[in-house]
Amino acid sequence: MHQISSHLEILKQMLPKITEGGSLSNILEQCMFCAVGLGGVGLDFRGLLPSLFEEAVLNLFSKNIAAAVENFQVVLDSHRWVPLPAVGFSAIGFGEDSREDVTPPPSLMEHPPLAVFVNGVSAALNELRPCAPISLRHILAQELVMGLRVVHDSLLQYNENRMLRQNEATLFFSLCRSFMEVVVPHCATCFGRCFSGGSALIMDGKGSFDGLARLLSVSISREIPIPRSNIEATSKLENGTSRIVENGVIHDVEWKSKAALTDQEPRSDAVSSCADGKVEES
Repeated sequence: MHQISSHLEILKQMLPKITEGGSLSNILEQCMFCAVGLGGVGLDFRGLLPSLFEEAVLNLFSKNIAAAVENFQVVLDSHRWVPLPAVGFSAIGFGEDSREDVTPPPSLMEHPPLAVFVNGVSAALNELRPCAPISLRHILAQELVMGLRVVHDSLLQYNENRMLRQNEATLFFSLCRSFMEVVVPHCATCFGRCFSGGSALIMDGKGSFDGLARLLSVSISREIPIPRSNIEATSKLENGTSRIVENGVIHDVEWKSKAALTDQEPRSDAVSSCADGKVEES
């Protein structure tokens, strides 16, 4: 019993230092094999292992999600709002039942802050897959939703604290829309590959992201029309005048009658029309 207690104490001290999910899985496998062997003499300690490894898995996943959020914030703060070439991609619906390969949507290349965050989340989930305790499914889902919520709140704060020009604001709102429509479903899909029913747990937390949803709806409703230069639009009024819009300035112009037009000085090569419809050279 003393050797087992010493072994468990060493595990408690060393497991938090493990930074790879595959290493945790290997250590757990070896400990289970040892416990089964000692079970022949009544010293099976497998029941004492879950709590130790669950704590280690939770700490590792939390650190990786926190790192993804931190990297997102760093890239967002230094991001320059310039348009990038559009990248087409085939949409991937969320759900753990789909069998296609889950890869980050290429459209995220247009938004570097989101791409950095998704890469961090993917790395965290890759470390989780080799050793994913079913008992932690809901807790780990809450950790991921919390990370998404931090990104959501960071975008709202960025919108409040930064003064963006119209073209920059358009790109920022496009990033926010991509977060809601691409990043959240993609993270849900990836989490569903680790746990059965995991996608629904993430999508259920999407209701807490209503701040960005309201911001996007307001941005659409108050969208400023793009000025049109060198474009004239005329509208005929009842009193015989027209309103000409030129370079954003409205001019009222009175329509001239045919008689007034005939009084103008003729050109050298002009032709005049007679009452009988014949044309005579001037």
